[in-house]
Amino acid sequence: MIRTLSLVMLCLIANFGCQSYVDGSTRTPGEFADDAQIAAMVKLNLWDDPEVKGWRIKVSSVRAIVTLEGRVPSEYARDKAIRIAKETGSVVGVENRLSIVN
Repeated sequence: MIRTLSLVMLCLIANFGCQSYVDGSTRTPGEFADDAQIAAMVKLNLWDDPEVKGWRIKVSSVRAIVTLEGRVPSEYARDKAIRIAKETGSVVGVENRLSIVN
């Protein structure tokens, strides 16, 4: 159910249209849509991985730089979450704010 809703949301976001990033401190509506789509795709990829347990990780994106926040069970899971985010299309960089909890 959650996956279906996420995919529907992703499709709606993709339909808004995308604009190129512009210089300055404000983002265009297209940039917001791009960032929302990137964050949704990263989150879906994390959900699909049983070792990372993506539902414990908050994903946000600003100008295609993804921030991962939350708790993961091991260093391996943290490294894998970062790798999954980096391998997601359109991601420029990843900011790691993940903590390891046993």
